[in-house]
Amino acid sequence: MTSDGTLRVVATRVSLALGLVLALLTPAAWGQDRDQPANGWFRVSWAPEMNGATPTPRIEAHVNNASPYRVTNVRLQVEGLSVDSHPVGRRFAWAVGDIGPGGETSVVMEIMPGAVTYRITVVSFDLVSIGQAP
Repeated sequence: MTSDGTLRVVATRVSLALGLVLALLTPAAWGQDRDQPANGWFRVSWAPEMNGATPTPRIEAHVNNASPYRVTNVRLQVEGLSVDSHPVGRRFAWAVGDIGPGGETSVVMEIMPGAVTYRITVVSFDLVSIGQAP
């Protein structure tokens, strides 16, 4: 086989490998209500932020990355829900920093007037690398 033929075979294999990686990364990342798993990649939980034994007017959400990838720019959609589960507000927030495989980060946000619970969803993220965090 000529060097041009070898180069084509290598290029084809690289293209197929990249296509496979992209196919594996395309499932949407999403979170659910408190402590619900999200498609196996992210788990989002939340609780009122506390100042000692006193709640503050904020909630703190924790985002756990169960994927084998280091991710960054994790964007969350936060929906405030009323007693009867009707939406009372929606906002977006960014999780802080990179999240390595098995890692966790958090975000603190103001409560929404009329909300008694929250549905927090991971709506987007950027892939940094494959493998463990340094």
